Amino acid sequence: MKRLLFLIFLGFFAGFIYFFSLSLSKPKLSDITLQEGKMLPSIQELVDLNGDIIDERSLSNGKVLLNVWASWCITCLVEHPFLSKLSKGEDLIIIGINYKDDLSKAKNYLDENGDPYKFSIFDYKGYYALKLGVTGAPETFLVIDGKIVKHRIGEINQKVWNDEFKVFF
Repeated sequence: MKRLLFLIFLGFFAGFIYFFSLSLSKPKLSDITLQEGKMLPSIQELVDLNGDIIDERSLSNGKVLLNVWASWCITCLVEHPFLSKLSKGEDLIIIGINYKDDLSKAKNYLDENGDPYKFSIFDYKGYYALKLGVTGAPETFLVIDGKIVKHRIGEINQKVWNDEFKVFF
């Protein structure tokens, strides 16, 4: 009986070590497959922060910068002034994807900091972001005629814009 209990304990211990080692081998940020070259995913019904239904074609006509943001995201606040500047200059439409946020906090965020977006998709549960492959906020997608040509995880600023996005303009 003691031998059987010892073998069961040893089996559980070996399983624990195995699953623990798997958790240590999670992919690094650099290993994540980005969405460049793929078409924008389709979703049944997108709504903006006012509850109005969004025509999906507005996401795929011309050059569109999709920016994933949230009121709880500190880095989003850091990149916000650059997006505001960008919205005034480039031949570009900027559309926000408000990610897993509280609606009233999202609206207050834009009221307090300015609104660089043509509109923001309200993605309370993160369904659209999940289809895009979003891992968090901020993330930015440059979409040209419905095709994702650039996907950036993290903050967009002048240096990042010049190094990674300017080539498309």
